[in-house]
Amino acid sequence: MSEQFTNVKSVFRKRFSNLSSAITNRLWLNADTNYECDVLLTFPARIDDHVIIWFLEKFIQLQPDIRISIKYHFTTGVYGFYVTFTYERILKGADTLQLEKPIKQEFGGGYRIFSFDELEFYEGVENEEKFLSSQERQSIVFHLLYSIRIIENEIINRIKFKIDQSLIQRGLEKELIRQIIPLHNKEQLNYLREIWVWPKNIITPQPIEKIRQYFGVKIALYFCWLSCYTKALCLPALYGIYIWYYTGQSQELDDKLFIINSLLNIIWATGFLIFWRRRQAELAYQWNTLDMEQLEETRATYKGTLRRSPVTNKYEPYYPSWKRLLFRLFVTIPMLIINIVLVSILILIIIRFQSWIDRQLKVGRLPSLMSLTELLPKILLALVTTVFDDVYKYVCRWLTDRENYREQRVHDNQMIAKMFACACVNSYLSVFYIAFFTHKYIRLSDQLITIFVIKQFWDHIKEAIIPYIVSNTRLSVLIELSKKEQARYAERKDLNKKLKNILDQLNNSKQIKNINEISTENSFSSHDSIPSFETLSLSQAEIECLQPKWPDLYEDYLELVIQFGYIIFLSTLFPLAAFFSLLNNIVEIRADAFKLCMICQRPFSQRVKDIGHWQKIMEYMVIAAIIVNCIFCSIRGVFRRMLPDLPFAAEIFLLICIEHLLILICKIIRASIENVPYWVRVEKAKMEYRRREALTKLECNALHLKDNNTQANTT
Repeated sequence: MSEQFTNVKSVFRKRFSNLSSAITNRLWLNADTNYECDVLLTFPARIDDHVIIWFLEKFIQLQPDIRISIKYHFTTGVYGFYVTFTYERILKGADTLQLEKPIKQEFGGGYRIFSFDELEFYEGVENEEKFLSSQERQSIVFHLLYSIRIIENEIINRIKFKIDQSLIQRGLEKELIRQIIPLHNKEQLNYLREIWVWPKNIITPQPIEKIRQYFGVKIALYFCWLSCYTKALCLPALYGIYIWYYTGQSQELDDKLFIINSLLNIIWATGFLIFWRRRQAELAYQWNTLDMEQLEETRATYKGTLRRSPVTNKYEPYYPSWKRLLFRLFVTIPMLIINIVLVSILILIIIRFQSWIDRQLKVGRLPSLMSLTELLPKILLALVTTVFDDVYKYVCRWLTDRENYREQRVHDNQMIAKMFACACVNSYLSVFYIAFFTHKYIRLSDQLITIFVIKQFWDHIKEAIIPYIVSNTRLSVLIELSKKEQARYAERKDLNKKLKNILDQLNNSKQIKNINEISTENSFSSHDSIPSFETLSLSQAEIECLQPKWPDLYEDYLELVIQFGYIIFLSTLFPLAAFFSLLNNIVEIRADAFKLCMICQRPFSQRVKDIGHWQKIMEYMVIAAIIVNCIFCSIRGVFRRMLPDLPFAAEIFLLICIEHLLILICKIIRASIENVPYWVRVEKAKMEYRRREALTKLECNALHLKDNNTQANTT
């Protein structure tokens, strides 16, 4: 018996050890480093062999400059194509994506949109390792893969591939391709974890430039905004604590503090938004996105019939605007209204249920059950808001995808508008109903404490801790089961042999172009990877394939913008709102960094010049906060106590005048301060001047050389 118990303990210890090693991330650190590639493409586990062969042949046929290494992933039983392109092809892709790169000083310096035909103008273009960052290369490779078009109608696995369709997009739609992910750089990621993620760095400044270089402008801009917002919260947190401390001593003092708090909140919010608008212009200038071209690339998932573009004169998918309009009128708007009405009805029913329970407990008709009876409606409200929070996010994503916008910026703005409209009802309805109609401010304070403490703490656990444990536990289990996949791999000898033969033929027949053939005086060193077929043990890429996809920044921005609304709408009733928000955001920065560096796959980078519609939404929220706080002044009788002889009609008229005056002042202040700082405008003008001078000098030298050659020929 003791021997059996010892065996059980040893098995348990072994299992726990595997799980522990996964959770402590040792699997990642001990995994084999990625190949010299930029993007990983994987296929479903049970896909037919001939489909994999067909895709490999199509890649080689339609994109001759592609470089592919193939590996079988034992943990998931899938084949992975490790993809990159020749340096020449990547430079042409940088030209297509209009990346801005540094210009040599003799040509004026600064940054300019990259042009493949003018390589001699760009600083460091000869250095393949440093001219493009890893996230820039991955974005280019992603674009090049999606630009691979079918040249003849074909049917594979009973799925039609039509002429000029995107091979990758069609494969993803029909689930012939599982996923396409950019791979992490192990050294750079571990460095970011060390200086950014771990709790010891909680009070140190964020390495924004390192974040931009590794994850791209969009994510770096989010963390910079979050950092500025968190620092700005220190001011309302301080005067909020002061007001909270002196509240309750006398009604007259409470009324004065109420008005002071309202005015300070409006001044703080307006000042913060103006500061950030100028700060993001500075960052956009430093990151070369301030003057982004209005002509955006077509989104990878944009669908439509192919037709020749009047702008580029190339075949592009076209989706008529009237179809989108009909979908919005008869699907989007009704679904959003149904969602909003349904959650509103449920919230109001729960609030009325709470009032009924309070009355029954007061007269003794219901047992208290250690306060569980009183907590029941609050638990129901938390469940309803949490469930609908997930529901409306899914609905908004589905609706926006179906509306099928061509530009990523328009897609983002439509998504933001839908999510914010639903979140307002889900988050603010219950507290506004209590404040405006029931006037039970003790219950309101309890609910706000629940929102700012318990809910925000739970959000961190739900977004970071639980996904981390689940992801790594799943990885540990799959590694244990991977032994069975080795036997399955041995059964696919024919497929392995065919794939290897195709790559061998490519190596033998293809004359790899040397980048020196480009018409330029510069000399390049080519580091193109040679196509290969390998079957190694656990690799870093296999771990990344098992990680969840990065969910974008919609929900992160939404959570903080809703928090911003709580502060400017309701901190007059709950002065500690800014203080609890400050504590939450200090943790939020590291929680989001933890999620980005430890849990999710590396996202493809995106270049943006601002935070999009979120800025406008917060500006409108400030105007709404002025109106809401004026209504609170009337409901709480602040003006009536300060001016007891003032008639009710005169009080309402005075509040409307004050509200209009404050809104007018806010708009005048915003309009009078430039969006772009003065020094940025001066630097842009200097750079343009130096560039024109350099080009003028080059033109003069070229004309002088031409005249000399003409004279030499005549003599």
